[in-house]
Amino acid sequence: MTCAISTFDFTRSATFDLLARIPDRFTDGQFAGWEPASELRNAKDELIATLDVEWVDPATTRMLRLRMLDTSGWPLGMASFDIRLESPAGERVYTTSQAVNIVKGQTRA
Repeated sequence: MTCAISTFDFTRSATFDLLARIPDRFTDGQFAGWEPASELRNAKDELIATLDVEWVDPATTRMLRLRMLDTSGWPLGMASFDIRLESPAGERVYTTSQAVNIVKGQTRA
């Protein structure tokens, strides 16, 4: 599976909330019962965060929601994440990595 967007900026301390769509070549419900997981890592492959990932609709398995409420401790700079889907039998499928540039926000009030 591939990501359809290029690198994007994310403001540190904002809530990370992203929707990811499963490509149309996969059928509705094809990943029913599969568990999603995702980690955000810096360029040195150091773990920044284990993202909360859940199916928007577990029956259709078309969309995933990735979230992290508190990102205040995330380091500035380039990072990347992917999504791993694991079947009940242990089969694993990975997306391509998605780059994100963590930037400093201007509002501190």
